[in-house]
Amino acid sequence: MKDKITKLMKRCGLGEVTAEIKPVSGGLMHRMYKVQTGSGVYAVKCLNPEIMKRPTARENYATAEALEVRLEEARVPMVAAMTLNGRKMQELDGEFFYIFRWQKGKITDANTVTAEQCRKAGELLGRIHAIDSKTKETGSDVADHSAAEGGALERSEIDFAKYAHLAQKAGSPVAELLAENTKLLEAAQKRLNEAREALPAIVSICDDDMDPKNVMWFRGKPFVIDLECLSYGNPVGAFVDLALQWAGMVNGAYKKENLVAFYEGYRSAYDNGFLAYDALYGIAYTWVEWLEYNIRRALGLEGGEDERRLGEWEVRNTIARIRALGEAEEEICGTFRELRVREMEGVFDKAIALMRAAKSRTKALRATIGKLAAYYESPLWKADFAADEEGKFPAGMKWGVLSEDGVYDLLEQYDEL
Repeated sequence: MKDKITKLMKRCGLGEVTAEIKPVSGGLMHRMYKVQTGSGVYAVKCLNPEIMKRPTARENYATAEALEVRLEEARVPMVAAMTLNGRKMQELDGEFFYIFRWQKGKITDANTVTAEQCRKAGELLGRIHAIDSKTKETGSDVADHSAAEGGALERSEIDFAKYAHLAQKAGSPVAELLAENTKLLEAAQKRLNEAREALPAIVSICDDDMDPKNVMWFRGKPFVIDLECLSYGNPVGAFVDLALQWAGMVNGAYKKENLVAFYEGYRSAYDNGFLAYDALYGIAYTWVEWLEYNIRRALGLEGGEDERRLGEWEVRNTIARIRALGEAEEEICGTFRELRVREMEGVFDKAIALMRAAKSRTKALRATIGKLAAYYESPLWKADFAADEEGKFPAGMKWGVLSEDGVYDLLEQYDEL
């Protein structure tokens, strides 16, 4: 591979290699190398040959490249693939590569992610989602993109019982684990499909792979890396999945303060009007699809012997992750509910202040009242009111927006004006 990279750098006009080519750890699907030439230092990614054999691989990468350009134009802090010889993806001797300028910084260990980093990462995700956010009804081209790239109605149809049988027949080390957890995995997949069907009809540019391992930090600033998963998709589903990853659910180190920070950072950059995040917890079980890929690796249905070992390792990790998600559901949904009420309490207070300031005809008041009324007239308010009656919110939490007469009286006063 090193000889091939040397040839690639020269062909791309980046000069002769001047130091040892070193592999860079971290990726689970592709191989990355640090390469120094006479013109600078670069990161070279060798794309997984098995992935590139898939019928839709080239088309998916082309979509991601076009959206990467959109992010570059919007000045999103990121490490984008270089355009060389008129293209981003480079092909040499039947293999495919991306070349990047070497970005100084480091990936934060998932066990040590801070609340402040979560806040910045959430804001960064919100910026990406806000670049081209639309409802599906506003353009059929966007709806077509969403359907092609995993839109709200795509169902997961994995036959885990069949895979458990194949694993047992093959004498795989993961056979017993799959057999013991088949019902758990089927239930998780059912929850995932239910949540996807409940997603709002919103489409935006999404980077569903923007977890902690794919954000580089330099002088306190985040830079997104590994943008090959860019596509049009549902931002609400992407947010739920990534918020839980940044909060520590992937490595069993969940921190409420990190989830709160990620949520607040995201909402500060992108408010699409959706509030029922607790009702979409099933989105977290997208891990069943990563699990299927690794079951296939473990059974030798994808990749070679090295892929088999990685697959076995990831099957064990992913099943443990899915089990942990189920155990944490009540606590995390309670946090999403608490965040919603706190946010709407702020809207309630703002509406009162604007009314008192006699700004009844301002655009700000109309927008604030509209948001408040939409919440008050939705099933969410009734659900939150019931949760408060059951004592599910922290003691001392301000909850005037849940008083039976408070919002109603304010809306009446506004109507009179």
